[in-house]
Amino acid sequence: SVTNSAFVAEGSAPSEGAATFAQVTMSPKTLAAYVDVTRKLMMQSDPSVEQLLRNDIVNTFARKIDEVAIEGGGSNEPTGIIGNGSTNVVAMGTNGAAVTYAKVVDLIKEVEVDNAIINDTAFLTNPKVIAALRTVSKQSSGVEGNFIMDANGTVLGHQVASSTLVPSDLSKGTGSNLSALIYGDFSQIMLGFYSGVDVVVDQASLSTSGGTRLAFFQDMDIALRYPESFAVIKDIVAS
Repeated sequence: SVTNSAFVAEGSAPSEGAATFAQVTMSPKTLAAYVDVTRKLMMQSDPSVEQLLRNDIVNTFARKIDEVAIEGGGSNEPTGIIGNGSTNVVAMGTNGAAVTYAKVVDLIKEVEVDNAIINDTAFLTNPKVIAALRTVSKQSSGVEGNFIMDANGTVLGHQVASSTLVPSDLSKGTGSNLSALIYGDFSQIMLGFYSGVDVVVDQASLSTSGGTRLAFFQDMDIALRYPESFAVIKDIVAS
């Protein structure tokens, strides 16, 4: 960042700016899977079972990468938005609570006060919270139709995406099966790939039965360029 911007008198020059830089570091974390295929299945399959399995594994890898980008932080996993300890957190209650309009407003406020909006912002949550946003009134005495999510599927003018990859199994205090709601600038998620999807065709491990083992590997990591670009509620009670 450069912080030397200033108004100057006519004919005068500003002071020199010394740019400061921060480094976002990543390290390779290995996503892996394998599947065993029998000799007869390889012989009789049409279309090729090997290609079908390759496609399925690649799609499974993509889903897992999305999952850890949203949460992450498990054993040997990259850490995503929810698992990152530097993102803004808005708490619902000691043991979690139902979503309210005021808390949704707080999510937006937390990002805005950090001046951390670089590009566009949006909400991301799961279908349980979406259902609540569509049925919970903005005020306790709100009339029918005055719900947190409007008829166009937006909240306070922001798009809302829904995915079952957003967890609904979080816990806090005595609360369990709690859901998350994320607001932020999703362009600030950095995905670092150290390899494509590497496939090892192993015909030795199952050689006595003529089978083939297909092993898949991909090395990658996830980082947030600006963790302050995100605000998260981790303790929503929704059914």
